[in-house]
Amino acid sequence: MTNFLIYLIQSSLVFSCLYLLYIIVGSRVTFHKVNRFILLLIPVVALLAPLSYLLTFETSSTIIQIPQFNEFVTNGETILVDTIEETSTQTYNFKTILFGLYLLGSSLIFLRLLHSLLLLFQLKKQSGVTLENNYQLIQTNHTSTFSFFNWIFISKHVHPTESTLIIAHEKAHVQLKHSIDVLFAEVYIVLFWFNPLVYAYRKSLKSIHEYQADSWVLNGPIKTSNYLQALLQNIEKETAHTNNLYSYFNQSVIKKRIDMITKKPTAKVYKLTYSVFIMGAASLCLAFTKPNTTEKLLPSTTPQLAKEFVLEPPTLFPVQGKSKNDISSSYGKRRNPLKKGKKMMHKGIDIKAPIGTPVIATADGVVAKAADQNKWGNLIVIEHSDGYQTWYAHLQKFNVTENQSVKKGDVIGYVGNTGASLGSHLHYEVHYKEAQVNPINFFKE
Repeated sequence: MTNFLIYLIQSSLVFSCLYLLYIIVGSRVTFHKVNRFILLLIPVVALLAPLSYLLTFETSSTIIQIPQFNEFVTNGETILVDTIEETSTQTYNFKTILFGLYLLGSSLIFLRLLHSLLLLFQLKKQSGVTLENNYQLIQTNHTSTFSFFNWIFISKHVHPTESTLIIAHEKAHVQLKHSIDVLFAEVYIVLFWFNPLVYAYRKSLKSIHEYQADSWVLNGPIKTSNYLQALLQNIEKETAHTNNLYSYFNQSVIKKRIDMITKKPTAKVYKLTYSVFIMGAASLCLAFTKPNTTEKLLPSTTPQLAKEFVLEPPTLFPVQGKSKNDISSSYGKRRNPLKKGKKMMHKGIDIKAPIGTPVIATADGVVAKAADQNKWGNLIVIEHSDGYQTWYAHLQKFNVTENQSVKKGDVIGYVGNTGASLGSHLHYEVHYKEAQVNPINFFKE
């Protein structure tokens, strides 16, 4: 559910960027056929772009995997607990409500679409039908003349002198299969109804349809002056019962259609500007791709170790001036009082100490990670010999940098209270060949 919601948001953002780019590049030119193709391509690219992460490219990279932090510590009345589980229920409820609202909106839009189709079939059933070649001419009492696939609904209120021009216009819609585009746009709106730009997109697509139909008619025997006169006569005749599913002759874009008819054709060289749209679409797709990195821990033998380094397990106590007596939570399963006594695995030890207490390297090695890692807080990971790693979490600050060589006993950082921590302490882990082991077994008396 979460992934689907993220996909919807990502796809909607891609759609918005591409549509706005179209408005800048192509909305005022006379390349109607190209613009129609671009408009139909935008939703397709928007739907596929977030899935482009499936197309990976190889790159050589070795990384440290940082798992989700999950610890709790009981120390008298103090409880240090990872807040992930506490907030998960609230997060789940919020996501469920959000998903429910999305489904409700989509359902309402879909029902409205079905209702429009039902009204269309009822109108056809109640009207007289005349067959003319591949068209069905349907005389109705509706205030507008419009088409849907090969059905042309002709209003009885249309003046006979206008009828020929209007029917020619609607036949153009049928020949150019504009109803398929409109239906495609309506289905897309069912999925992305929450994006306000989809409604402007639908209007742009229908405007292109009108421009194409006008051009189609004017390429025939009909005079431009007669056609423009018909448009002017209908400019104030707005239908009282609009429906987004049908292509109307009388609609608010008539003024724009007149401007487009009388406009000088755009120079063909201007088509080069569409390359901006192509580059924008490609960039958005590439934004979701990711390299196919090798996600594994660093090698067990670290070549950066200097020859004078001692190759031995991590045996020092990690907090300067502290001992096993300062361990507030040991390695192993413990009952979590905030989870009705449910046992949870604590994969390290917690050492209580004041903020700023020096933390030392427990063996010679190389710093593989020294960065803020969310709930781990400031985290240091040191790679040692023979497959050992030591992890130092919740630090106040670092005293080393990544790829720096350190020797046993060097101060690498200072005890802090960062990340998922409710008190100053060091969370310390020992990893051996990618598995967490009990650090206490390595401390020398």
